[in-house]
This record gives sequence, structure tokens and C-alpha cells, in this order.
Amino acid sequence: MQDQSDLDKKYFIDETVYNCPFCNRRNVRYDLFETFYFDWSNDKKCFVYFVKCLSCKKESMHLSYKDISTSGPYFNKDIDIDKKIFYSVPTSFFVMDKRIPRIIRELITESEGCLKMNFLTGASACMRKVIYEFLFIEKTEGADYKNKVKFLKKKYPNSDPTLFDMLAQIQGMTSDKIHEQSWDKWDSPYLKFIIETLKAILHEIYVLPEMKADRLKSVLKLKEDLEKDKKRKMKT
Repeated sequence: MQDQSDLDKKYFIDETVYNCPFCNRRNVRYDLFETFYFDWSNDKKCFVYFVKCLSCKKESMHLSYKDISTSGPYFNKDIDIDKKIFYSVPTSFFVMDKRIPRIIRELITESEGCLKMNFLTGASACMRKVIYEFLFIEKTEGADYKNKVKFLKKKYPNSDPTLFDMLAQIQGMTSDKIHEQSWDKWDSPYLKFIIETLKAILHEIYVLPEMKADRLKSVLKLKEDLEKDKKRKMKT
């Protein structure tokens, strides 16, 4: 069977089904219940789409420079909806796990919002701040940025070392605090690479270990219940 896990990373899967940013249900039906447009500039229109999840009934808003709706309450089925929408509220269907430190979650969300609006300076500043905060929270040791990342790599030997190698190679990072006009902004593809690299590392460090621990607890609980059931049967 073809691997379709990439659909879990999309906001809209097709003209009737999406990944809800509120109830976090995947592949759930939605209703495109209102559309209108306004003049973004003298020569550009912006189309606004309001969508309601048919599961939790929460509503989200989406902006596009293209008219991607049909005459009825649907998006055009012949297009990749996500690629035509440049900004959404909520900014993404993906809600970062609460086990990741709050300041990091908020900064990444802000960076993604800036990126969708093509505000590359703001997005770059947020991601630099994310990295500094991450290194500070983890109490990394080292004289410079690359050595601090090496410290992280040794601290978490069970995590994929390739992720830390990619983090170490991020261009323009220094061990100093962020200052205006002290760095160049990153372009959109590079920003996406940085964001996804950070998300993967954060998931491995803060989320996966607890998921494994919870799974182990569940199995041990089943084992305990089974043993109790055996003892109870032996007594009867």
C-alpha cells in the first residue's frame, strides 16, 4: 500500500476533508460556509474563506490571493488547496505537544505565522530566538554554537544524531544574543528546513521518551491485571 503519511502534514486534504486544528482529528469533513474578497492593494485581491469542522463545529479562517472556491460550498477539487492559501487562523493544523516548553512552542508558532505572510525577517528572528532558548533550557555547555549542539548530541544518545548534525550546520548562528542588523534573514525554503529540523529534535527529546514510558506503563498494567486474574482463578 502506498505511504500516505504526508497527508497528516497538510491542512486541507481535498475539497471536503481536512485535518482539524481544534479537535486534532485527522481526515475529518469540513464545511466551507462563507467566502468573500477584499482589495489587498490597488492591483491585488485577497479571498477569505471560513471553514467549519463538522466534528467539533469550530471555525477557521484562510486567506488566498487566488479564487479557489467553486460556485457551491466547496474548494476546487483540481488544486492543492494548501499551496494556494498563504495564511490561516489557526496558523497550522499541527498543535505542538504541551510537553515541549511553552516559550519554544509560542516562538515556533509565531515564526510559522510570519513565514506564511512572507515576513522573513520576523520569521528568522523568531527561529534564532527559539534556538537560543532551547540551548539555554537544556543548559548546554561549550564555547560556541557548534560545541553546544555537540553537547546536546552527547546528552541525548538515543536520538537521531543526523538531526543534531543538521542543527549544527544552520547558517548565521553564533553564541551571542540576537541583535538587530547583526545577521541576514533566511529565505523561505531554508526557514522551513530549520523549523522542521527543530520540530523533529523537540519531538525526540520531549515527547517520544514520555510516550514510550506511557506505553510501558500500559503494558505493565495489563500484565499486572493478568496476574491478578490468574491468582483469582486459582483461589476459586
